[in-house]
Amino acid sequence: MRASRRGARTFLTSSAIVEAIDIEESIVLSGYAALAENAATFGVTAELMREVDAAVRRHQAIVARLRLMHTEAIAAEQVSSPHEEALAVLGLAGSFRDADPTDVAQAEDHAADQNDRRPALVALAYLVSATHALTDPTNCGTASPALNLMPPPLHRDRALLEKVLTQAVATSDPATRAELAGHIIAASAVFAEAGDGSDRRLSVLRYNPHSLRTACRSAGLGEVDVCIAD
Repeated sequence: MRASRRGARTFLTSSAIVEAIDIEESIVLSGYAALAENAATFGVTAELMREVDAAVRRHQAIVARLRLMHTEAIAAEQVSSPHEEALAVLGLAGSFRDADPTDVAQAEDHAADQNDRRPALVALAYLVSATHALTDPTNCGTASPALNLMPPPLHRDRALLEKVLTQAVATSDPATRAELAGHIIAASAVFAEAGDGSDRRLSVLRYNPHSLRTACRSAGLGEVDVCIAD
């Protein structure tokens, strides 16, 4: 992505990118890891596991790209002339080299801490909810609200997690289904609250309660339909 002040500040500010990395690592990748480690518990077939593995590789690539975008955004935010901006694009500006994304490191520490605490069922619930609340900022090079070119939702992940959720619901007992539903409801409330009181144009979050309700209903968690937070 071109490291311009306009591009960075209309959507992909360095803080928004740190937010994206934090969510990718602490919710998306950790959720997929929990899913892989508990495949039998959730009724995940070998075919679905291949899709899960592909999703993990996809999101690892997203995180790698986000790290580069973070460095570019830092450089773009610190340049003060077109010449310095051009150097930043090429990775030659002093601020580009000096920008040590400590915020990202802190986000990684937070992600590791979250991984240690989050049970598999909770991790799956947050992963399912996240796919209906996140965009992919690496998939839109000119992410400008003015041009109505916002990054797309995680459509492939939504489709995959709906299949996983269907399997989990079909192979679990009523108590486990109720617990999973409760965790999804709680996760939806977290994402709904995260979208309030701030300028979400500067965020990776685009929470869609309607699509989450539809996915839960399609997977057999119909009782969640009226409880998903708006």
